[in-house]
Amino acid sequence: MSDTGRHRLILAADRIPPADTDDGYDHVEAALAALRPFAAAQDGTWVAAEPGDPHEASDAAHAAALLRSLGHDQQCSFPDGWFDTYLAVNRQVATAVAGSAADSAMVWVHGHQLQLLPAIMRRLRPDLGSVMQLHTTFPPAESLLRVPEHRALLSGLLGADVIVLPHRRAADNLLDLAGRVHGLPVRDGQIAVGSRRVRVMAYPLQADTAGIRRLAQSAPVRTRAQEIRAALRVAGPVLLSVAGWDPGEAVEQRLVAFERFLAEHRPAPATAALLHVACGEPQTPAEYEQRERVDRLIAKINGTYANVGQPVVHYLRAAPDRRELTALYLACDGLLATPAHHGTVAHAHEFVAAHAGAPVVVSELTCDGADLPGAVVVNPHDTAAFATAIARVAGVSQPVPGAQAAAAAPGPEAWARRLLAVATARAAAHAHPRPRRQAAAPGRTRPAGHQAPHEPARKIDAQ
Repeated sequence: MSDTGRHRLILAADRIPPADTDDGYDHVEAALAALRPFAAAQDGTWVAAEPGDPHEASDAAHAAALLRSLGHDQQCSFPDGWFDTYLAVNRQVATAVAGSAADSAMVWVHGHQLQLLPAIMRRLRPDLGSVMQLHTTFPPAESLLRVPEHRALLSGLLGADVIVLPHRRAADNLLDLAGRVHGLPVRDGQIAVGSRRVRVMAYPLQADTAGIRRLAQSAPVRTRAQEIRAALRVAGPVLLSVAGWDPGEAVEQRLVAFERFLAEHRPAPATAALLHVACGEPQTPAEYEQRERVDRLIAKINGTYANVGQPVVHYLRAAPDRRELTALYLACDGLLATPAHHGTVAHAHEFVAAHAGAPVVVSELTCDGADLPGAVVVNPHDTAAFATAIARVAGVSQPVPGAQAAAAAPGPEAWARRLLAVATARAAAHAHPRPRRQAAAPGRTRPAGHQAPHEPARKIDAQ
């Protein structure tokens, strides 16, 4: 503990991660849980967006889900008054952070639910540094402009010293919104806001592959995997699909491709199957519609190709923790991990960690061969090519490929240290700004080698 009785590192999120990483219910929660030892060593603490009013909390979570959907190019309708509730939750968390942070501490903010927090903290505690990390993609400017409060949302983000996004395309979308739409000077991945320069990074949260490897070796998990496999009663390959309800996961495309595979190859009963695990509950209208379409499509496929008591698509609505998820990985022979809009494919990395050399199909829109050497890469919208890829990983048409992990990624501690080192350096630079020089034209991106602009921001107040 610091001498002031406050903390040097504050991690703010929509929920406090479990003390045991194995109790996590998605890869973000598990990865944040894996950071607990690092946070404790840094004199850190957690603050969650859990206001006393459960309706307020639910409304703020719903708004965050809508913002995530925008990132996947989904049409979203925000309810009247949503922003007032969203702002109130961010202010409540800001009050808790301000009361917990030592002088010149670092605040590490996670998730769409707290997008306004960096700017609020800059006004409330200007001595603090901050990192804003979004774990799903950032929308193109044209998508975010559908939201009347887009200026306030951008202003909230730009209160941070560093903004972290899961992939380069998402970072480019944010830079484009700030520069082309809002007229802020942008250069070398940085946005000038008054005398500050906000760095925008593509630096995704690492999947907890080490935890999955450990679980895959544990006796209880291996026993559970055997139980799952026996219950499936399939003599041949079982392919696994794990996804939420966001249409950006492209679950329908997986099912349509699997249906075409069945139509073209007509595998004998109980010799090939797909196990689809739908995680969580829908939160937005688009997600509820997605669930209805998935339900109908699975019923259609089983009605056409299944035998009595032997479906070809096994369908499970669940919220598996890490133990159960690892057992599912071990029980299956291959994985379809083909989202259309996400920047990372955490399930693919985890599946390969559970048993390297197993076949994996990934989306060329979110992954490439360098991420998982040996994986089959397809466009999920190309049904014919996708069906061919399924036939290949099922061993029907060609030798079965095997995916391997790429070069070892940094562990949670090394990953976090690098990010916070960047944020600390940037916060220190903001505390002692460079002398002002001649600014570039607002909204124009200047090539490397030119002096960074420091023109006062137009339309955006995040100083």
